[in-house]
Amino acid sequence: MRMVRLFGVVLTILTAGLLLAPSTGAQPPSKLLDHITDDSGVLTAGDRAAVGSAIDRLYQDRHIQLWVVYVDNFNRFKPDNWADKARSESAMGDHDVLLAVATNTKLYAFSVPPQVQGLTAAELNSLQSNKIQPAVGAKNWRGAAVAAADGLDKPDALNKSASSSKHIWLLIALGVGVVTVLVVVIVVVVLLLRARRRRRAARRGNPSDGQVNSDHSLGQALSTADGRVRQISDYVARHHDSIGAEAQTRFEETKRYLAAAHGRAASNDREAIAYANSASALAAQAQTLANADVLAAHRTPRRRGTTSTR
Repeated sequence: MRMVRLFGVVLTILTAGLLLAPSTGAQPPSKLLDHITDDSGVLTAGDRAAVGSAIDRLYQDRHIQLWVVYVDNFNRFKPDNWADKARSESAMGDHDVLLAVATNTKLYAFSVPPQVQGLTAAELNSLQSNKIQPAVGAKNWRGAAVAAADGLDKPDALNKSASSSKHIWLLIALGVGVVTVLVVVIVVVVLLLRARRRRRAARRGNPSDGQVNSDHSLGQALSTADGRVRQISDYVARHHDSIGAEAQTRFEETKRYLAAAHGRAASNDREAIAYANSASALAAQAQTLANADVLAAHRTPRRRGTTSTR
């Protein structure tokens, strides 16, 4: 009888320990310091380079900042709630997009602010269901991030199947009659031309008010550039001994472009915005190079095949 009671006590203690123990590998939302955060260690050096190139290409073409983070799981948060808290912790703005992936559970969140222009809600759904979700389900972590960046950069590619379907319907309409066909063609051409003008206006800005290729106003562009430069400045100061020459050079270029942006702000909005956007892009590149240098300085032989920002 005493043995039965002892066994019951031990079983109770073990059960309580399992219930109270935190989830293994769970990571709460926190401030993101780099555009690629791989806390799960799932990216190789080649994967990181491919994702970084896609992120840089997206910013150069659309001035959209894509942040990608891989964690083991979302620490009891729903994916969208985890992403919202991470955005808040990282002080992301209206032109920052976040892709957060939980590699153990194969869940993800794709947070795109409504201010990001160029994609409709249907196109965003298509990007997620046809590109991002299949890649995450297949554990193609690199492919998920590249698909997100390319989908935001070139949304027209998402609608190829829909365009083919429209062409088929136009061919069927030929049987209705010559007059009906002419009316349909005219309507389609007008709609396509209007859509094309809207896309060009969204990417290049409104020519009537003298803006450059940017959705940002001068104040927004300078604010974004200042924030990026402060971030890389703090990082370089903390890891000065580990930062290589290429990252240092890119950092110095970033400061020169930022100074030029502020110098032109009072006299030429167009040039000031261009310099500010270039400073933001250079800051992102300097951050990526600096992170790689710091990782290389602290990398152990056992982890030589992968990179991580733990």
